[in-house]
Amino acid sequence: MWLLLDLTGTETDKMKKFLIIFLLLIIFSCTQEEKTDNPQATQLSISSSIDQEIPLNQDIISSLKKFLETKNDSFKENEYWLAEDFDTFWFPFQDIYEIEHKDSALYYYQPSLMEIGSTEQEKKKLLKLAFIGHNDTTNANTLKSIFNIVANKTDTGILFSHPLPYFTRNWEKIQRGSIEYVISPDRDFNEEEAEKQLEDISKICEFFDTDPMPITYYSCTGLEELFQIKGFDYNPIMYREGGGGLAATFNIVFSGNSSEYYTHEIMHLYSSALVLSGTPLIDEGMATYVGGSRVFSYSWHKANLRSHVQKHPEIDFLQHLEPFERFFAGETSIPYMIGALICERTYRLYGKVGLLELLGGADDVWDLLGNVGLTQENFDAELRKELALPPTLCM
Repeated sequence: MWLLLDLTGTETDKMKKFLIIFLLLIIFSCTQEEKTDNPQATQLSISSSIDQEIPLNQDIISSLKKFLETKNDSFKENEYWLAEDFDTFWFPFQDIYEIEHKDSALYYYQPSLMEIGSTEQEKKKLLKLAFIGHNDTTNANTLKSIFNIVANKTDTGILFSHPLPYFTRNWEKIQRGSIEYVISPDRDFNEEEAEKQLEDISKICEFFDTDPMPITYYSCTGLEELFQIKGFDYNPIMYREGGGGLAATFNIVFSGNSSEYYTHEIMHLYSSALVLSGTPLIDEGMATYVGGSRVFSYSWHKANLRSHVQKHPEIDFLQHLEPFERFFAGETSIPYMIGALICERTYRLYGKVGLLELLGGADDVWDLLGNVGLTQENFDAELRKELALPPTLCM
C-alpha cells in the first residue's frame, strides 16, 4: 500500500506530515470497513481504536453515516446538523460538501472515522474524519484531508456542528469600530493595524455610500492555524508559505497574515453584499485594486508585475482570465492583477459610475468588458498600457 502526500515545506511541516502518514498507516491496518454493494455511495470506515460497544459511540456512528449519506443533497439544511449553525455560517459543512468527488468519480475519496475525542463538555465529542482515495490500478491510497466536526448529544439525538467555536473558545475578542477581532493566543493585537483597517472601511463605505457592516475577523498566525480553526488537521493548502486568507458568508474574515489589517478580504464582503458581482475575475480584481493582496498594496503589486512583464514580454494577458489559476510573478498573482488593471482602467476612463457597473457583472465576461472598451483583440495591449501608468486609486 502507498500513501501519496506532498512532503514539501519546512522540516517542521515535513515532520507533521510524516506523523500523519504513520497514523494513517496504523488506521489502514486496523480499520473495520463497512462496505455497500454500491460503489457510487459513501462507505464509512471505523477505526478499530474506537470502542463500538459504548452506546454514545454507537449513536454517533449511526448519525454520522446518515449525515454523510445526505450532506451532498442540500446546503440549506440537514436534519443531522445543528439548526443554529446555519444562522451563523449559512453553509456550515461547506468544506466537506462533495469532498468525496474526484473528476467523474463521485465517491473516490471515502470517509474514515479516525477518532471520537472528548471535550470539556460531556455531551460534546470531537470527531476526526479522514477522506482517503484508493486507486485500484496502482493500489495507492491518497489522503485528501482530515477534518474535525463536533458531535452534540441532544434530546432529539446526535447533531453535528462546525468546530470553529470550539477551537476558538479561548481566543480573546476585541471590538474596534464595526469589527470584532478574535485573536489567536499566539499573537499580540496590533492597535495601529486595527486603526488603519477602520480608515479603509470608512473609504469603502464612502465609495459605496453605505454604513459599516459588522465583521467578525479571525486573526491567525498563518495559514496552518487558519485551517486548523476551520476544522482541518490536514489540507495541503495549509502548508503553503506567504500567508493568505478568505472572506466567508455572514461577514466573516479569516486572516492568515498575523495581522489586523486585510482590506482585500473585507472588500469582498462589501462588494458581494452591495453589488452582487457575478464575475470572479472582476471580484478578485476589485479586492486587489482596493486592498492589494496578502501583505502588499496594489501599488506594490503593480510595480512588481511591470518588472516581471519587462523580463517576460511573451506573457499574454488574454490567456490568463481564470482568477484562481496559480500563475505568479513572485508574490503577485497575475490573474488577480489582470482583474485589478481592468478595474483601474475602468475607473480612470469611466469614473466611479463605470466601475460600479463593471462590478455588477454579466453572464458573459466579454459582454461586460465590451462596455468598457475591451475586446479580445485589444485586451493585452490595453492592459499593458494601463500597467505602464502610475496607479490611479479609486478611494
